[in-house]
Amino acid sequence: MWAALQAEYADQIEFTMVDANTRAGADFSDLYGIRGHPGFVAIDANGEVIHAALGPFDEEGLRELVASLAPE
Repeated sequence: MWAALQAEYADQIEFTMVDANTRAGADFSDLYGIRGHPGFVAIDANGEVIHAALGPFDEEGLRELVASLAPE
């Protein structure tokens, strides 16, 4: 699911997977206020959180969210 979205939006959105069980992942979670797993956060080019959610995403829901966040 992620690979297809990465390919589709490669010129508009950067996708990064973070493992919260690592020190770097825990630091990222703390920085952006992610308090559960799985979590999803969208960060704009200025480093501001523009969307955050907890819980798993199915492919359709994730596609809808990504499409709504993608720059025109």
